Amino acid sequence: MDQPFVASEAHECKQRAEDPKLPTDERLVWAQLAVAAELADIRRLLSKGRR
Repeated sequence: MDQPFVASEAHECKQRAEDPKLPTDERLVWAQLAVAAELADIRRLLSKGRR
């Protein structure tokens, strides 16, 4: 059995979300994960600025 794709960065999630070969529902999940990763990066940067 193939191993599932694991994204470690937001841009990887975005690439999967934009892949026309994937089903629409799977692309939507990847898009949501990309947004969540971007928000996490923003929160991390903001918390560093407050210190």
